[in-house]
Amino acid sequence: MKKLIFVVFLLLFSQLSFAEVMQARVSEIESTWMNVDEKEAQTERKNIFLQLVDDVTDVVVEFPGYAEPLILKSAILLTLAEDAANYSSLGLVKQAKKLLQKAVGINPTASEGSALVTLGVLYYKVPAWPIAFGDNAKAEEYLLQALKVNPQGVDTNYYYAEFLIEQGKADEARPFLNKAIAIKIDPKHPAFIMKMKEQKKAYDALASIS
Repeated sequence: MKKLIFVVFLLLFSQLSFAEVMQARVSEIESTWMNVDEKEAQTERKNIFLQLVDDVTDVVVEFPGYAEPLILKSAILLTLAEDAANYSSLGLVKQAKKLLQKAVGINPTASEGSALVTLGVLYYKVPAWPIAFGDNAKAEEYLLQALKVNPQGVDTNYYYAEFLIEQGKADEARPFLNKAIAIKIDPKHPAFIMKMKEQKKAYDALASIS
């Protein structure tokens, strides 16, 4: 029995170490991605993001059982899509969607449910078929799942509120905006700046419907 317990301990310890190595790699790439200067020349920005895509792809291949590298790769692809031409942009968005769906299949709670949030946003932001895959019903489904996973998230509350506003349901959106505004953001959170921006959007959205 002692030998069995020891073997189980070793397996758990190995898994923990494996996860820590993966997270360290993801955090390093994520930090570089988040700190790319928005005023950087477009060509330079593109080159940086393309290199980051290559870097995170290596992590995806090395750690196939984890959702976090897939989520980060999708985020970088979506950043590239913002700067790309319409045709190229849609291709990048579709790639990101597949990665996010795979991440949800592995672990929907990874990265505070960010894969669910992002899928929800994509489904209500992109055009519907035959141009793209826009679908408001699927958007709401993913956003509600994200709220269940992370009910205290600035992003989960803000983006569901934004979705409701775009559906002409401003009254239903107010509680979610108020909640997003009231959430205290840890300055040590790796996405602190991004969450602060989302909170500012929540303030502005609430002001626009008041």
